This record gives sequence, C-alpha cells and structure tokens, in this order.
Amino acid sequence: MLRSFAARADKPEIMDDLSRPDHEFAAAYHELEIINRWLGGIRALDRFLPEGSNLLVLDVAAGACDVGEALVRKRRCRMVALDLNARGLRYCSEAWPVVGDALDLPFRDGAFDVVMASLFFHHLSNENCSRVLAQMWRIAKRRVLVNDLHRHAVAWFSIRALTALFSRSTMVRHDGPVSVQRAFSPAEMLAIARSSGVPARVYRSFPYRLVLVADK
Repeated sequence: MLRSFAARADKPEIMDDLSRPDHEFAAAYHELEIINRWLGGIRALDRFLPEGSNLLVLDVAAGACDVGEALVRKRRCRMVALDLNARGLRYCSEAWPVVGDALDLPFRDGAFDVVMASLFFHHLSNENCSRVLAQMWRIAKRRVLVNDLHRHAVAWFSIRALTALFSRSTMVRHDGPVSVQRAFSPAEMLAIARSSGVPARVYRSFPYRLVLVADK
C-alpha cells in the first residue's frame, strides 16, 4: 500500500469535470470551506502573507473563494479571485471575481503584491504546475504562495475516514482521497519551482500541507 504514495497518481477528480451539475459543485464548495477552515488551509497561507496593509492579492483557481475571503477578513487586504469555473465566483463577497485561465493569467507583469494558489496544483500535471508557477511569478511584485497537500499515507487514510463519516458530497468523498494521491512531496514541489526558474522554499504546515514560498 505504501508504494502507491511513492509518486504522484494520475487519477481524475470529479471537480475537474465542469459539465457536472450545479448542485454537485454547491455541495462540494460548502464542505471544502469547512475543510479549509478546520484542516489548516487558511492558516497555511496566513502564516506567509507579508506584513503590511492594503496588499493586493490574486487568488489563482479560487474555487468558491472561501480561502481568499477569510484572508481578507483577517488581514484587510484587497483580493482578486480568478477561476475558470464561474460557479464558484458567485460566492465572492469581499473579493473581486474574474473568470480566467490559470495557464494564461491575463494580467501585466508585477500587477499584484502577492499571487497565491490553494489546493490547485495537485489538479495539474507537473508540466502545467511549472507553467502556472512561472505565470504567477511573472505577475507577482513581492511574493508567490502555493498551498497544497503533502502526499502521505496517514493523510490519505485520514481524509478517507473523515469524508466517509461526515461528507454528503459525492464529489468530496471521491476527490478527497484522490487529491492526496495526486499531491506532492516537498522535493517534488522544489523540483517544479526549479523547472519554472522560480527561487522557492517549501515549508510543511500542519496537518499535511505544503506551502511553497518565493520572494522577489
């Protein structure tokens, strides 16, 4: 069993199928907000946001915008939320929503103080991770942050048990364990940064999160 965590899995996630009905996304967005709040998703990024007021932040592949909205309330920053799926952007109340493709970010160089992504990179191939990270680096003025999962057997067993017990979302029950299998080791995240030409450090964040930090 442990061998299955030696490398990133290539398994599809239901959430990547944008043809799924609205009610499935709504149920998943609701549960992911709870997961991010209680399982370290917001804390992982809040630890590494630069000090200062009025930061302009881009949240790449923002989903239902819950992470960015939480950070706005904690930090009083200005947030732009970008996602290819417009359904999640309807949940924005504090952030400015933008429909756009993370593989070709439609912003000028140095447009944002901070460019961040949360639980997005594991949806991508290594090649596309490098492409997106290079784009994020291009448009960031101060810092790039990538928060994702640490691929580990304990993380997989934990999220499988939690979703089986508490989740009512078909999407979350399927995608939660698959997300861990598609996730990264610290060395893999650093390799992606090197291939992008981005000078980065990778930190562990409890529980089973990794945060890539790159400063200009």
